[in-house]
Amino acid sequence: MDIAAFFAAEVKPALGCTEPGAVALAAATAARHLPAPPERIHLRLSANIYKNGQSVGIPGAQGLRGNMLASALGALAGDADMGLQSLAAVTPGDVAAARALTERGAVTQEIVQDVPTVYAEAELYRPGHLVVAVVAGRHDRVAEVRHNGQVVYRAEDALGGDSLPPYMADLQRAAFDDLWAWADRIDDALARDLLRGADMNLAVAGQGLASPWGLAVGHTLGHALGVTQCDGDCTDTCAPDIGARDLGARVKATTAAAADVRMAGANQPVMSSAGSGNHGLTAIIPPALAARAWGRSDAELARALALSHLVTGAVKARTGRLTPLCGCAVAAGAGAAAALVRLADGTPAQAEQAVALVFSSVMGMICDGAKGGCALKVGTAAAEAWSAAQLALHGPGMTGAEGIVSPDFRASLRSLGEVSSLGFAAVDVAIIRLLERGVQ
Repeated sequence: MDIAAFFAAEVKPALGCTEPGAVALAAATAARHLPAPPERIHLRLSANIYKNGQSVGIPGAQGLRGNMLASALGALAGDADMGLQSLAAVTPGDVAAARALTERGAVTQEIVQDVPTVYAEAELYRPGHLVVAVVAGRHDRVAEVRHNGQVVYRAEDALGGDSLPPYMADLQRAAFDDLWAWADRIDDALARDLLRGADMNLAVAGQGLASPWGLAVGHTLGHALGVTQCDGDCTDTCAPDIGARDLGARVKATTAAAADVRMAGANQPVMSSAGSGNHGLTAIIPPALAARAWGRSDAELARALALSHLVTGAVKARTGRLTPLCGCAVAAGAGAAAALVRLADGTPAQAEQAVALVFSSVMGMICDGAKGGCALKVGTAAAEAWSAAQLALHGPGMTGAEGIVSPDFRASLRSLGEVSSLGFAAVDVAIIRLLERGVQ
């Protein structure tokens, strides 16, 4: 297992929801090959990119939403060198210009079949120039650029369709004990990066605790707990005076608060996991809060975070990058549960139990696209991770299969992968149909 390659590709900062972020990156990449701004933009999107970008806020866009606006901003003001942070420098003037482009009908989109689950193709036109840029396989992977039909760039790596890079294939085969051991192999530089990700995500959570962003899930729940503001710049603590009795509730409120901010389109990056910012919030914030409450060292927290990301990645290796199931729940929630057990001085067997308990609890949670309501699901995932860790540490545990969930990690992943790809296949079709016609 190439630990460095995994963390370099799978755990990185992302600005806003990664699906419209991929669309903006494709448009920004194509715009580089035009002598002036495009007159028209047409998007060809996988069903899951369409679904997740339909209703979510765009960073810096003053509350505006959707893939079409993201593509217009990417084409007019995006910086492709910034990857999933390509919209970091947009201005109110850029937003006005992008909005004018979309409102006059110059931006269109369609869902395309037989493409990877992560697929965003942006076609930009102006007289004499037709440029197409494709992001595929991963949210920040530019696969190809064509100018007037000629290929001017093609990715050198062999990743295509929904195939797995070598490190993800290793994760797919891994036993839980392997993940635990790999988390011990992180070096000091990687540990610092993981801790920086915790600070980033707690800082965003602090904004959501202090002010009512989006549905204000975290702000409202936090207010009931007395967690209404952060000290300083929020990198010290976002939940002052966390006690063991209230820690589970604070974990839920704080993680939901971060998702409130992100889904509302705040212009602040978070540390992602497995291509998703919300996965990153769920995988990182619960163990980060617990480590501070329990007085754990930075080194202990870093190894717990490494385990959380590895578990998240292993689940996504089985289910796919974008799925009908809520990955924040089944993947990042499982990762957070394992990390909490590790921080509590639990054993690998207890952490594996916690993962199975998360699966048992939230396996049926569907993904109906990124939106403000994701804060509810993220908060639920964080709370279930906390509960699963407590049950694994102090309860009798699962001694055999419970329905389709097994205490054996690999057996449960096989079940989860089949449920996601086969059992829930029709769910995505129904969700897309409802989104296209509009829910009244």
